[in-house]
Amino acid sequence: MHVTELEQELGSRTRAVAAAKWVHGGALRHHLPASVPGVSKRVWEPFAKKVELEAPKVIARAESEDGTTKYALDFKGAQVETVRIPARSRSTICVSSQAGCTRRCAFCATKELGFLRNLTAAEMIAQYALARSEAPAHQPARNVVFMGMGEPFDNLDEVLQAVRVLTQSPAPQLKAQSVTVSTSGVLPGLKRFLAESKASLALSLNATEDETRAKLMPHTRTWPISALLGELERDAVDNPKRDHFIEYVVFDGVNDSLDDAHRLVKLLSKVRARVNLIPFNASALKDAPGLRAPSKETLLRFQAVLVEAKVLCLIRWPRGREIAAACGQLALTAGPQVA
Repeated sequence: MHVTELEQELGSRTRAVAAAKWVHGGALRHHLPASVPGVSKRVWEPFAKKVELEAPKVIARAESEDGTTKYALDFKGAQVETVRIPARSRSTICVSSQAGCTRRCAFCATKELGFLRNLTAAEMIAQYALARSEAPAHQPARNVVFMGMGEPFDNLDEVLQAVRVLTQSPAPQLKAQSVTVSTSGVLPGLKRFLAESKASLALSLNATEDETRAKLMPHTRTWPISALLGELERDAVDNPKRDHFIEYVVFDGVNDSLDDAHRLVKLLSKVRARVNLIPFNASALKDAPGLRAPSKETLLRFQAVLVEAKVLCLIRWPRGREIAAACGQLALTAGPQVA
């Protein structure tokens, strides 16, 4: 619950802040207690009786050599995956917004699961809380990315609520810029997100021409590249200090040419963009026919074109690939160890 909803339920801001500190701060919570410091039992007991925490059941977990941990979770029959990715001084938590996915991107293993249901905001926050509780003290969970299973903009009401809770004071109190919501390019949701949220946006672009992109992401036929980037260009005028992430999964011989790199520079000329180049990760479930990862040399040449044009561009080398936890691999596979 957001602190404003807690205030309505508990009758005062002071009680709401005390409850938020308990629910969203510190250890993972599996159930509400009989009492909470700062809230009288007279007020708390009726509230606790009608509210249920969305604590997931951990089906399995697996850890890669680089410390990336993947969790297979069950929410009342809906199974999803969550990933904790450690860095030098922090951890990033990758959460799912749907059980399965409504989109049919050619390179993503999640599509093989079909679509079961949307997750609630509480279930998304529970994924973060679980992974945060296992993060080492020197690598606290300071970043959240909605890049797990599902298309976040096909479940935007719940995603926006989850973002509001994650960034609320007094807890969890993440910075808005430290929460990133990714989209495969659902234009109505993109427009609404830019208008309603201060969180970061990541657009999964993956091609510089509509024909190529439509083969990878069929909904391009409904929302072409020009329409998607047009919204980012308008936002650059309205919010000149706001950056956007452009995710570009690179495939050998498909979208990795120098011509593609130069077209990408031109497409982003009016967008405040940070480009992440992501080498294709073959799915542990079923390899996408005809799609292969590019060579390291090709990636570096592509990056050099963008850097020379003064476009901030990083190569996101795979993390957790051997446990099927890398970009595009989430499909409840790879036999993680039983929890």
